[in-house]
This record gives sequence, structure tokens and C-alpha cells, in this order.
Amino acid sequence: MRVPYSWLRALVPGLPDDPSEVVDRLSVSGTYVEAVHEVGVAGAGNGGGEAFRVGRVLEFGPHPDADKLRLVQVDVGEGQPRQIVCGASNFAQGDTVAVVLPGGRMPDGMEIKEAKLRGVASRGMMLSERELGLSTDHAGIMILPAEWTPGAPLHEHVPLGDHVLELEVTGNRPDCLGMLGVATEVGAAMGLDLFDMSPTDVEATAGGDVRDHVTVSLEAPDLCPRYMARAFVDVRVGTSPLWLKAWLARAGMRSINNVVDVTNYVMLLTGQPLHAFDADQVGGSRIVVRRAEQGEPVTTFDGAERTLTSDMLVIADAERPAVIAGVMGAADVEVTAETTRLVLEAACFDGHSIQGTSRALGLRSESSSRFEKGLDPYSPEVALGFASRMLVELCGAAMVPGTIDEQAPDGLAPLPTFTVPDALAPRILGIDVPEAGVRDTLERLAFTVERGADGWDVTVPHTRMFDVTRPIDVVEELGRFRLADIPSVLPPIVTGGALLTRIQRLRRLLEDTAAGLGLTEVVTYGLVAPGTGESLGNHEETLVRLANPMTVDHAELRTGLFPAHLEVARRNIAAGAPDVAVFEVGRTYYAAEPGTTGDDGLPRFSNERDVLGVLATGSLGSGRWDLDGIPADFPAIAGLVHSLLAATGVEAQLEPIPNAPDWVHPGQAATVRAVGGGVLGWVATLHPRYAAGLGVEADAVAAHLDLHAIDAARTLVPRFAPFSEFPPIVEDIALVLSDGVAGGEVLRAARAAGGALLESVEVFDRYVGAPIPDGHHSLALRLVFRAADRTLTDAETAEVRGEVVEQLVGEFGAELRG
Repeated sequence: MRVPYSWLRALVPGLPDDPSEVVDRLSVSGTYVEAVHEVGVAGAGNGGGEAFRVGRVLEFGPHPDADKLRLVQVDVGEGQPRQIVCGASNFAQGDTVAVVLPGGRMPDGMEIKEAKLRGVASRGMMLSERELGLSTDHAGIMILPAEWTPGAPLHEHVPLGDHVLELEVTGNRPDCLGMLGVATEVGAAMGLDLFDMSPTDVEATAGGDVRDHVTVSLEAPDLCPRYMARAFVDVRVGTSPLWLKAWLARAGMRSINNVVDVTNYVMLLTGQPLHAFDADQVGGSRIVVRRAEQGEPVTTFDGAERTLTSDMLVIADAERPAVIAGVMGAADVEVTAETTRLVLEAACFDGHSIQGTSRALGLRSESSSRFEKGLDPYSPEVALGFASRMLVELCGAAMVPGTIDEQAPDGLAPLPTFTVPDALAPRILGIDVPEAGVRDTLERLAFTVERGADGWDVTVPHTRMFDVTRPIDVVEELGRFRLADIPSVLPPIVTGGALLTRIQRLRRLLEDTAAGLGLTEVVTYGLVAPGTGESLGNHEETLVRLANPMTVDHAELRTGLFPAHLEVARRNIAAGAPDVAVFEVGRTYYAAEPGTTGDDGLPRFSNERDVLGVLATGSLGSGRWDLDGIPADFPAIAGLVHSLLAATGVEAQLEPIPNAPDWVHPGQAATVRAVGGGVLGWVATLHPRYAAGLGVEADAVAAHLDLHAIDAARTLVPRFAPFSEFPPIVEDIALVLSDGVAGGEVLRAARAAGGALLESVEVFDRYVGAPIPDGHHSLALRLVFRAADRTLTDAETAEVRGEVVEQLVGEFGAELRG
């Protein structure tokens, strides 16, 4: 937001010539001033620029040696006229003009000196608007009002020099995108009253009714909760006065004509965009506020033809779109020099809709930058009043009686009204704010305040109704103008009492273990693209979606880590690093039951789970000699999962998933379950089609482990078992099993059958091929026998081994290999 300081001083009388103090106080109170630019004639904003005068043309004639130059005698209040050589021809005898005398310095730094042009002395220069930085007009010299006195300093009539404050306006403060909003902030910060701008409206003097000129149909009230319109006749389109051109130029806008300049001026003043239609060009004298048709074309002011979509809002007439709502108008109904009848629009549009339209069309305007921040529905009425008065005063227009005011069925949102308890501000700010100070600050900020029994009854102004909604917000308003009074004392630091929670300790243990196993830690975003959760088989009602996402690709909270890990793999593979083995401890989110509240009593919208996610492609040996050659396949990742769980003291087994989801490779998916306990997670090879859909053509294996389930299965106080002083007896057996028998089930049955003398059992080989029959495989088990009180005999170990084999033959139909 560019704020001309001369304009700000007109709105807040009493501001100092130098803007430095205003800049400091604004920045401290929360409206940060990024930069201050000096524009125009240097020093003229502080009363300097005395070389720039009002002049009057007394006479002129041809240059004796140049056909395109004139010799002009100009009265500049010195008693004797000055001779100036001029190349312009748009003036006549008696015209009042702008003159710079020798010694004056132009805005571009050039110093004016007496000079001879084609042998004739020139003792000054007559000026155009562009040469003074008042507009882009350089067609001729400025013709000033006839009543201005020759010799008067020009800066008394025209803002020759100025400072422009460049503000950083946050998304919650659209009121500061208008000069009145900035002036309100400055008035509160400096303790100054604002200039009285009443009356803010004008009486209707034309005959008839506004509906004789235009009717309005509001067909999309969800995107346009309020649409107002007025009609004007006898409009004279022409140039704007110099003061208006200057303020528009310094605020970053170009002067078009007096009608368009009025709408732009009022937008800069109030923050509420307006639009003026040539009423004679509005088809059927009818305005329809509707959604665009899919593929509907429109040619905008800039001459570009644009194609609209059905989710965009347009202001149409009976024949075609006339305005891309809140963004830019169409060329067919723009105001021209021939316009005599106007329809003036002031409306409130949905900010998200305007932002989406602006982005989709690649078209950003002063109007869209304001609407997308969410303007209130009361500002159209205020802006319409200001603009109506200016159209009458500057354009000679006559306003037609009546105002069209179409609103959504549920009407306008009420202004926030609540009570701020007396004790709240001292408790939050740490200082006492006297009653007079509370009233003064809030009333300068346009709040309505009444003293209640135990606090202040506050009504928020319409320009802040979406920002200030609670008593604590009012305390913030009081505090930001008293930062110097708030003590800068750090809170006491209590040491020695901070301990990690069980989940935090478990998280650190798993992170350290995963890194030690050769995995690389990654951190991915918790927000994913819409549809990601549904692609993983989650039902719509279990997903948590954002009501106001910052980007379309981050609109849904994730239900799994591996889609983001696949994106990590895709980027690495594209960069020539095909071996990827990553892990992350992150959070997943599922929708909470309606009405669920947390321990703090606030509503909860999601059930959150801390999850360890692992994903690998290619080989595990990238950069590690000890893992060189180990493929990142299902057995390898299953082994990593067992190692991770072993570090936590949880013994786990894998169970096949009979009805695996579509994104899992058939036959290569297992549930991870604690031995004798609940489910801890899963490990699976991702289906090639699913991985390829996310840009990964290589085989990818993923695992998820729920930290809360692991914590529930842990024995936090391990029991010490004395080391046996007797030697173990190790025996290997090989079994032929059906392919449908899971190795984990075999280990479970073996442990149960072996009893106390079977210290451990593990799989050390799996073989498929001749002479093993089709549909079967060979599984080699290593049995370790040991007793705590004696050395086992061959007979004892043979008996236990026989019981193990008998159990496996009986339960799984196993066949002992010789």
C-alpha cells in the first residue's frame, strides 16, 4: 500500500512536516512501513520549491529562427514579465500556467538555468504535468485555474513534492488498504483527531428512479452477499483536477478520466473497490450477478480476451459479462468521452472466489488485491456515498433517486459486540490501562464503547469485524499502542523439572536406531493434495480437510507418510540417486468424532497418531560398505522393522494381510503384531501402478509403525535374566512347507512347542526350486537349546526337537527334509 504523506496530512491535521515520527509509531503499533520514498520536487513537501510559480501568459509570438518554438511573455509576480521559449502550442493569451524559474531543480534532478534557444534568451520553463510527476500527460503544458494569482508559489495549490510511505499490510488488516484505515491508525498512534469528512453522501437531484436506468438480479448470493448500485445522468467526462491526479499517481495509479479517477480515488480512500458502467452500453439495462458459463469469453479493459470457468463470478448484463467480479471490467461497458449516463457499482464479494479467479486468469489488480483479503459488507454503502458526492462535484452529474441494495437471503453479518472484563487487560498486558486511556484508544480506532458494570461493552467497527471478534482482540488493540509502557521482563525460568514423555523417549530411540541401521531421516509436509487420503482407501468422513488452504496442493491433512516419501524418492531418482532408504517420525491425522474435546476443553477436529515411516527403493548399500549389495526388497525392510522393534524391547511377528488394499503389491504385505499383543503397524511392497502414479518406476517397499501401539507393548523395566554358565546346543532343521504358510507362524508354533529348553529359534534360509515341489518351499530353522542349571544331553535335545517337529507337521503339514 502506497500512502502519499500529503494526503495523510489532509486526513489527519496536525501531523508534522517530516514523516519520521509517524513512520516509527506506525511500525511499532503493527502497521510496518517498509520504505519511505521522496517524490516530486525535492523539499516542496516541506514548503520549499519557491522557484516553482504560478504564471500568466501576457503575450506570445513566433521564434525568429524556429518554426516550432514560441516566445512567451509570462507574468510571474516580479513586476516585469519573463521571456520564456516554449515548444508547446496548447495555450492562449491570458492562460494561467506553471513556471519554474532559473535555479529550480526538477524532480529528475535537473537544474533549470537561463539559456539561449536558437539565439534567443529563455529565463525559465513552462511545465507539463509529467515534468512535475503529477501524471503521465505530456501532450502540452499545464493550464491552471484562472483564479490563481500570478507569482504565487505553486506548492500552495499543487502537491509538488511529497513523501510516499510504503506499508506492509497483513492479511487480517484489509482496512489498511484504504487511506481512512491508515489515517485511523495514525490518529490513534499520534493522539490526533481525523478531519471531518461529512457529509459523505449527496442528495439526488435528477428525476425518476434508479430502476428506470438499471435493474439488478443477484443469482449468486454465496459469492456476493451484497450488491449496491446507483444511477447518474448529465455526466461530463473530462480530465481530473491536479490534486486528484497527483494523489493517484503517488499512490501508484494512472489518471484516466474524472469518472474513473473518482472510483479509483474512493477505492484508495476507503479500501472498497467500485466500478462505473456506461449505462447506455449495459444490455437490456439489466445487471445480473451470476457464475460464469464454462468457457465463456470476455474481453477486459487491457484488450485481452479471457476464457472463464463456471466457478468464477461475473457481473453480466442481459447479453454478456460486463465485469470479471472483483478483478477487472470488460471493454464493452467502460466509460468513454461520450458517456453521459452512469451506473455506479459497490459490492462485497467472497474473498476466496476472487483470489481463485485472479490466480486462474493470471490477472491481478488493485481491486482483486483488496477483495481477496475479505472486505466487510458495510463498506459498499460508505464508498458509494463518497463517490456519489465526488461525481456530482467533479463531473457535473445529477444523481437519480434511489439506491439498489441486493443482499443474500440471510442478510448482512452483524457487527461483533461483546464485553471486555476490566481485569483482562491488566492480566494480559501487565500494566493498568486507565478508563480514559481505554476509551480514547478505542474511540480513535472507531470502536463504539460503553462503560458497563464489570467491563467495557464494545461494538467493533465494520472495517475490523473479521479481525476483532473476542475480548482478547480488544486487549491487543490497547496493548499495541502501549508497547513502550509494557515492562520488558523475561518470565522466570524454572529448571530441573522438564522431562521427556514416554512417547518422546521412544521417538528418540527409534530415530537413533533407524539412523544406525543406515536409513536417512527426512521431514515432509503434513498437508497433502486433495484425494491423497482417498487413494489410500480412507473414507471421506475420516479425512480432515482445511477450510482455507494456502495452496490447492496442501488442502488435506495426511493419513500416511509414504506418499510424501515417494516424492522424496522421485526427486532423488530424477537427480541420479536411485538408492533411497529414508525414515521419518511424523504425525498422521484422522477426523475426530463430532463434539470431541481435548483435555483443555477446546474442540478437537482430528485424532493424531505419531508414526514411524520407512521407505526404500533400489539398494540399502548406498554409501555403506556393510550393506553393499542388499536389495531394498520386502524381506530386507521386514528385517529392518524387526531390528527397530527389538531396540524397543518389543518382539514382533508378521502376519499376512489377506485382503490388502489396491496400493499394495499382492502377496507382499504383512501386519506387524507384537507377540501375544496387538497390531503395531504394517510392512508392504507398494503396487507398481500406485508408485508409478506418483512418479517412482522402481520397486518401493514401505513400513509404518505406530509409536503409541509400540509404547503399549513395551516393558519399560526390563527384567534381568542371569547368564547361563552351561553351553548351548545348536541344531538346524529344514522343513518343506506349503507357500501359504507364513514363516512367522512357523516360528510362533516352534517356540510354543519347544518350551523352556528352547532358548531361541530363527529362520536362516528359504529355498524354492528342485527338488522342492511346485507350490512349496523349504524353510531352514536354527534351534538353540540351553538349560539354566545343567548341560543338556543329546537325548533331552532330541526329545524337544521331536516335539517341535511334531507340532509343525501337525499344524502346517510340514515335511522334515533329510
